[in-house]
Amino acid sequence: MSKIKTEITKYLSGLRFAAKLLPERLCYLCQQSTDTLVCQHCEQDCLFFNLPMCDYNLLNWTVIRNALVTAKHTRVCAAGYYQWPLDYLVREFKYGQPQLADTLADWFCRYGLNARRPMPQCLLPVPTSVWRYTRRQYHQTALLSACLSKRLGIETQTHWARRSASVKYGFMHQQGQGRKARLTNLNKAYTLTAEPLPAHVAIIDDVMTTGATVATLSNMLHKRNPAMQIEVWTMAVTPLNADGTLLLPGRQLAPRAR
Repeated sequence: MSKIKTEITKYLSGLRFAAKLLPERLCYLCQQSTDTLVCQHCEQDCLFFNLPMCDYNLLNWTVIRNALVTAKHTRVCAAGYYQWPLDYLVREFKYGQPQLADTLADWFCRYGLNARRPMPQCLLPVPTSVWRYTRRQYHQTALLSACLSKRLGIETQTHWARRSASVKYGFMHQQGQGRKARLTNLNKAYTLTAEPLPAHVAIIDDVMTTGATVATLSNMLHKRNPAMQIEVWTMAVTPLNADGTLLLPGRQLAPRAR
């Protein structure tokens, strides 16, 4: 009996030694060993905005401003264009991989913000419908906002607005629709709650295409409080014509915000 016990102990010790030789984590993109979800090499392959060129506000960049719906928010911040590998990571995050929220929030803080500028007093994630929450089992913009709150020390308010599950003609799907169709759908899609909000806020979204969603929400906030300062923070934007002069590889920009 003692011999069997000794052999089992040796076997388990061998497994523990072998486990130490295996990588603890593989990069989500290249499958190489790394201590983060996405390794530094893949991060460097990603092109991020060189925001000092537009004073840390993408609305100052004509190509991007002209592609977005005009609204009452005065600043738009994003990490980069919706292109590889950022587009892949955002899609994976939205449709079943919530653990990527930490990486995306980290990249946004590193490449999308100027930590020396006055920060919003609270973060407002774009609401989701009950139908989409039930389907995904998580609210992706609220999760992203919570990760940003943890890094920046800014409160997230998740109950500031509600999105209806459907309108007269059934479920609304914004993806793939043009600017006019999006604005028509969004007229009755959102309602503000009675939640009190501070004078400086940031609406959190994962991707801006036409910007119709955040335009609707920022216009509603402005109507309630015209003095409110409204920013939009999003991981990526998808303008009609991506201008590469605003881009730099990862890890060559400012250090991450703390």
